[in-house]
Amino acid sequence: MAKKVYLLLLSLLIILTGCTSPKADSGNQVELTISAAASMTDSLLELKEGFEHQYPNIKINYNFGGSGTLRKQIEQGAPIDIFFSASEQDYKLLDEAGFIKKGQAILQNHLVLIQPVNGELTSINDLLDSNGKIALGTPDAVPAGTYGKQSLENLGIWGDVQERLVYTKDVRQVLTFVKERSVDAGIVYVSDTLGEDHIEVVERIDDSTHDPIKYYFGIIDGNKHDDAKKKATENFYHFIFRDESMELFKKYGFDRVGD
Repeated sequence: MAKKVYLLLLSLLIILTGCTSPKADSGNQVELTISAAASMTDSLLELKEGFEHQYPNIKINYNFGGSGTLRKQIEQGAPIDIFFSASEQDYKLLDEAGFIKKGQAILQNHLVLIQPVNGELTSINDLLDSNGKIALGTPDAVPAGTYGKQSLENLGIWGDVQERLVYTKDVRQVLTFVKERSVDAGIVYVSDTLGEDHIEVVERIDDSTHDPIKYYFGIIDGNKHDDAKKKATENFYHFIFRDESMELFKKYGFDRVGD
């Protein structure tokens, strides 16, 4: 009789253990929300696959957009864990306001003039002889627009093309407008053009005509009492600096700062 009672209790213990184990596993799940410049969309989506494979208990959620817009969201209290900025100014504004726990410039990029396939432009100077529309990220919110405006000003053609500019919310929208032939040209990063159909690069814009295009990676100073999230954030931070990750970014047209 005692043996039967023992076996019954043992069976119940096994059943109860099996029922509670999934909750224990789910309790280890951590979600990170990462705000990133829209020009990093493709590279970061691929990087996410490798990271979540190595850390199956960490789920990455991305919030892509113009760096200026993303910075304002963080300033207004958006629950962001990590920020990838294509703008040094937006990164420094957050850093000076105490939002950045740690970070640094990690990647660099270059501007190009693009047009629909079989377009008529052969160089950026051809914009002077054209009446076509030009898509450009809004300079106050989109770093590519800021750099593009600097180049057009330094090349002496800003005044001639200003009335023909179509401002966009990010570089992805510039690509869309060019692909749809809603505009005759656009200014984006070289990384945006890789693997894209229905567009062609007219010319790489001289780097000396604009400020250096550097991408900054920073951990947002939040979640001070959440040890699991802090550890997950550190894991992602170190994952970014692996040689394999840097090779992935290179595949998408970025250079490591210093290269």
